[in-house]
Amino acid sequence: MTRLGLTALAAGLLVQCSPAATNASSENSAPAKIQLMTSLPIIWGEGASMQSILSGKTSPAPIYAYWQQKYDIAAVDSFEALDESGADIVLLAQPPAMDPADIAALDAWVRAGGKAIILTDPMLLWPTDLPLGHKGRPLASGLLSPLLEHWGLELQAPDEAGSGGVELEFSGATIATAGIGTLKLLQKQSSDNDKCILSVANVIASCKVGKGRAIIMADADFLNDAFWPDAATGADESRPEDARGLTDIFIADLHNES
Repeated sequence: MTRLGLTALAAGLLVQCSPAATNASSENSAPAKIQLMTSLPIIWGEGASMQSILSGKTSPAPIYAYWQQKYDIAAVDSFEALDESGADIVLLAQPPAMDPADIAALDAWVRAGGKAIILTDPMLLWPTDLPLGHKGRPLASGLLSPLLEHWGLELQAPDEAGSGGVELEFSGATIATAGIGTLKLLQKQSSDNDKCILSVANVIASCKVGKGRAIIMADADFLNDAFWPDAATGADESRPEDARGLTDIFIADLHNES
């Protein structure tokens, strides 16, 4: 398994805070209001039908159950009403193919001061029993190139080091995933006000987009609890042990920003 050290992130990329610090800073404030768009089977489970949902025979993945407990999160399939939603953060987790109108709406919302977390995977290895072409199957490769290029980024497929199992080290924790991609800065950006900074190993980018900000990561498989370290169960909550801790840091970085 390849190990990528992300502790020494580029200056100004992320606020390096622990979950303990995050909890303390937001203890007396309302939880972040998040709109989630995803193709991953984390909300109802793989192959869920309307009948199974109504009968209560489905259950969310551990990551979504955690987000439900900690944040005011709602899954959406359109950003048509994003301006009126009151959302603090938009979270794209390997979203399905987005309508051009939704991409334009998200771009305009971020430029006006909105915050976004984008987890886009060029080689998703999420296991699924659903056949090719099934609408419930997770998107195998991120389709956000028009948006990323507009912001000055290019999503790249994994190289040899990132094509297999990968451990991401940051803030003293280890996040396990597979098939992780990279991000590349493009020479031409859409505006002089847009600027992206890449992390060590080019896995994460923090972008200033107009008046808003976005954190982009070239991976989504880390949300799959099958990759989480066994030590995460019952671990010290002051350390981000898995995907829950990593997404907490991303959300806190944006939500606590003045």
